[in-house]
Amino acid sequence: MSYLQETRSDGSVPMEFFITGDVNRESGVLPVLQELSPSAGKHFRARTYGLGLDSICVVLMCRGPELAFKRRVRFVRKQKAVYLDIMLELDEMRKLDHQSRKRRIAARLAAEIPAVLQKYSITEFDESRFGQDLKAWLKESGA
Repeated sequence: MSYLQETRSDGSVPMEFFITGDVNRESGVLPVLQELSPSAGKHFRARTYGLGLDSICVVLMCRGPELAFKRRVRFVRKQKAVYLDIMLELDEMRKLDHQSRKRRIAARLAAEIPAVLQKYSITEFDESRFGQDLKAWLKESGA
């Protein structure tokens, strides 16, 4: 999150949407991440969804099951930020080709981000419009 965000006349700030990852190299997730991350930031930075949420940070987690990572999800009301992990199975990702991997990740983003946002019922946040924009961006990204 940038602390030098532009504030619009209605008090809202452009949405900051980050996708990063903690992945095994052999998972093949890193090239997908490198494709999606820059376009996500650019796509959502041009939009606002109200005063209730300024940023979303998604961490794609794809590590061996022996590490026993657990999914983290939290809403920090004071920062107006949601942080969430999307857990990907290493064995499954290894077996997929690049385009199939990208489609699988896109499907997970499209399903899990709106579910988390709905769980928190963030006031003054246009959840419906964000969900539509998320799906449109994923389609534009070729996922």
